[in-house]
Amino acid sequence: MTKRRLPDVVDVPSLPTPVTVVGDVHLTTEEPDVVRRFTAFLAERKARGGTLVLLGDLFDWWVGRAQASRHPLAREILESLKAVADAGVRLVFLGGNRDYAFDGADGLEVELWDDVVRTRLGKRTVVFSHGDLLCSQDRGYLRMRAWFRSQPGRWLLRTIPYAWAAYCARGLRDLSDRSTRRRPVAPGIDYGLAAAWLDAYGADALVLGHVHTGVHHELPGPNGTRAVYVLRDWSRAANAVEIDDDGIALVSV
Repeated sequence: MTKRRLPDVVDVPSLPTPVTVVGDVHLTTEEPDVVRRFTAFLAERKARGGTLVLLGDLFDWWVGRAQASRHPLAREILESLKAVADAGVRLVFLGGNRDYAFDGADGLEVELWDDVVRTRLGKRTVVFSHGDLLCSQDRGYLRMRAWFRSQPGRWLLRTIPYAWAAYCARGLRDLSDRSTRRRPVAPGIDYGLAAAWLDAYGADALVLGHVHTGVHHELPGPNGTRAVYVLRDWSRAANAVEIDDDGIALVSV
């Protein structure tokens, strides 16, 4: 059997604790309650210091920096994030399938991460990723993902007018939502592949989103069990991964 090539992992220095990881907020004007809950969460979180990791799909769609000036919701959220960063919280963003084009905003101090990132937190080695790369059975999506993130795909997104890009992004979002609803069982995380990641990257824990399950799995390993934490989306009961000197936990927001 051909050995599967795993994505490259990028190492970053240890993060200031406490570390809070959230994802799959899917901010949109169509769900004002989610917007209110998330802005309230940010207002509370800025007082705690440490690090806030946004693990993708913060926005329900994102097509480029023009969105920050053309879309009122985008402006509102970016101002709230700026308040968090200005309060001394280290702000990190790892793009998801809906907002992979996010590349920061004027006046916002945010660290942009690649698809797969590894860091050392206390005695643990932790890997972060949005999670879509671990949905190995969703082959059609993975092919589409590769094209949109290729040089031609990114060039096209940069060059077409904002209004066209926004229209296409909303259309693709709606198409994805309809496709997911039609499936009796949506493709989930390939936990065999997750175990291969943990082995290859020498990690004790893997933090993901994308599939919205909000679960904590323990996988056997050569030196004991390793943990996989999967975030829930914010349209339901949102959760977060909290990491401090005492350990890692999946907690309700």
